[in-house]
Amino acid sequence: MIPMFSRPFALFFILIFFCATNSLAQYQKEIDSLKKITPAVIKDTHQLNNLAQLAFYYSFIDSANTFNYANLVNQYSYAFSFKSGIAAALRAKANYFIIKRVPQKAIPYLNQEALIWQQIKRPKEMAANFTMLGQALSLSGNFEESANYFDKAESIYKKINDQKALSVLYHNAGAMFTEKTEPKLALVYLIKSLEIQELLNDTKTIGATQNNIGRLFYQTKNYPKAIEYFNKAINANYLSQDWRNLGIAHVNIANVHVDLNDYPKAIEELNKSLVYFNKVDFKRGMQVVYNNMGAMNIRQQNYEAAIPLLKKGLELANINQSKAGVALIEQNIGFSLSGLKQYKEALVWFEKAEQTAVDNKADDYSFGEIYNHRSSLDSAIGNYQSALVYRTKYMRINEKFMGEKVIKEVNELQTKYETQKKEYAISLLNKSDSIKSLEIANQQLAINQSLFKIAEQKLKLSDANLQIISDSLLLTQQNKQLLQAKLDSSFKEEKILRLAEQNRIKELEVSRKNNQIIIVLISMSFLALAIYFIYKRNQSVQEKAYQQKLLEQQKNAAIAVLDSEEKERKRIASDLHDGVGQLMSAAWMNMQALKNQIAHLSNAESELLEKSLALVNESCNEVRQVSHNMMPNALLLKGLVKAVQEFIGQINQRNVKINLTAEGLSESLPSHIETVLYRVIQESVNNVIKHAKASKLDISIIQSTDGIDVLIEDNGIGFNIAQTSQNEGIGLSNIKSRIQYLEGTVEWNTSENNGTLVAIFIPFIKPISNNL
Repeated sequence: MIPMFSRPFALFFILIFFCATNSLAQYQKEIDSLKKITPAVIKDTHQLNNLAQLAFYYSFIDSANTFNYANLVNQYSYAFSFKSGIAAALRAKANYFIIKRVPQKAIPYLNQEALIWQQIKRPKEMAANFTMLGQALSLSGNFEESANYFDKAESIYKKINDQKALSVLYHNAGAMFTEKTEPKLALVYLIKSLEIQELLNDTKTIGATQNNIGRLFYQTKNYPKAIEYFNKAINANYLSQDWRNLGIAHVNIANVHVDLNDYPKAIEELNKSLVYFNKVDFKRGMQVVYNNMGAMNIRQQNYEAAIPLLKKGLELANINQSKAGVALIEQNIGFSLSGLKQYKEALVWFEKAEQTAVDNKADDYSFGEIYNHRSSLDSAIGNYQSALVYRTKYMRINEKFMGEKVIKEVNELQTKYETQKKEYAISLLNKSDSIKSLEIANQQLAINQSLFKIAEQKLKLSDANLQIISDSLLLTQQNKQLLQAKLDSSFKEEKILRLAEQNRIKELEVSRKNNQIIIVLISMSFLALAIYFIYKRNQSVQEKAYQQKLLEQQKNAAIAVLDSEEKERKRIASDLHDGVGQLMSAAWMNMQALKNQIAHLSNAESELLEKSLALVNESCNEVRQVSHNMMPNALLLKGLVKAVQEFIGQINQRNVKINLTAEGLSESLPSHIETVLYRVIQESVNNVIKHAKASKLDISIIQSTDGIDVLIEDNGIGFNIAQTSQNEGIGLSNIKSRIQYLEGTVEWNTSENNGTLVAIFIPFIKPISNNL
């Protein structure tokens, strides 16, 4: 029997982000709209901005067009001296690699973009760049540095007082840290976002933020608070008629009811969500609903009913080309099969789920579910060693994910937030009462002042005559005192002036001596600094000269290796063509002459002679083909692009359609670069034809001011890059070594049944200057 699991199902929650959430159809709609208003020839920067937006939208769906349009934007931007366009082209390329989950390729583009925005002083674009850098670093698992960039973006938005952008930044940072199981940091950002949305009365986004806060409370088992925030999200999204986010809120509150064993209520909520998802054709949401319905059946041990629902969710994920949550669906199917005691099939699904989670960098929650249930399966089939390994992995994640300290911190943050809101409301009431009391006191004071003035006027009238006489006497006495005081004052002022003059002369003498000492010290300091900088400069010049010489030697050695290899290929190709080829041709001609001279042959002898002639002729052709492949004439005479076109033209394209795109190759490349790229493309295309089972192959060769990008992308079955690297495949090793000779980089982005993207970059190495 299978033991009871502590968490016997995997439910999906849906996080809501405010960026990059459009469907592929929506991006295509935007692309079609921009194409209608963007002319073939760009004449001003307004049209160039439209072209840059077109490149950015393509970065979500199409690699070739992304780089084609981005390079076109770059070309026009240099012609117009339009630095904003150059930065926009870099952003489109970076976003393509973020969407492809290759952040290490996106970060260099974003760093170049950041320098441009700093030069032209565009703080708002700088903040957007920092936000994308934060996203790329979070994909790389560098959460501390990611948070630093979010903080930089926050500082800029605060400085320019862009509250709307701040709200979006806080929301997305909170959603990201929720996905990465950092609940304390997530709640800090989400509450900041909610405060701004409430201040701006931003009804369109409040519901999304409330939904994500509700998920945090669900994770920490605070179900009353989770339900409270999910219900707030439902009301807000219904008022704004945001059907997609409304369906998401119903999915999430259904999961709370599942945890509370209220299955009828959960089914009711899920059915509501399906209505709203169908309204906007949100397949990702439908995928979640079918998974969660299957999970509820698992919870009630209705395993046979669960499997069709889970497979329906998996089918929607494949249609939508979304890998998010696929690992959880696969492990749920494995769990159901375990419940039916179909252990062998269950193990296959658990292994598939774990591989999917690794390939798509799933969150800790997904790995925890897989490890927990895999441990129980291994225990059921008697594989106790494996069960212990997976149970240990699960416990480590669970301790991090559900630690009492984290739960306490999240709840304390929420309490502080609500207390702060109450104290603010009380403060407003107290201020209102104080203002009213002050107004009454001011009125009473005004009345008292009026009465006092009336009494004072009466007193003045009665004492007026007496005051006049007294004033006359006082005036006479005061005049006498003033005259004496002026006389005394004149003597004192004269004495003070003499003393002040003497002190000033002494201070000037001291100051002169101090200045002389300071000048001497400063002169000596500058002399020492000058000597030090001259020494460091000479040392730096020598170091740079040494590094330059070393780099040149390494470069020349690499080129010499490549040249030697190609010369040997030419020699072998020439020997094959001029030596073996000529001998084979002569043998064929001699056999042909022999055939004509022999008059009488039996049928068997004639058939044998014909076969021999055919074999010799086929050998001649094979020798010529091998010779051509080792050193194609098109590469020597016409260049890289023509050679690749000729190579593709020799391939039978009935099974695979091959598209070649070339951009910026206006001049010939150095021969060793063209040779290496031709060999690498030839090897990659042969790998696709032999192993990938692809129907489409796109090859892009793009030359820019920095170097050459080569992208080779197929829609085949892909492969496990980690397993291939361990086995040290000869083809991949040859490609790596050839590209490393040119100081370039090559990366494979692939997974099983998900196609393969080979990204190659060859930089243009510039000579190192000896000048400082």
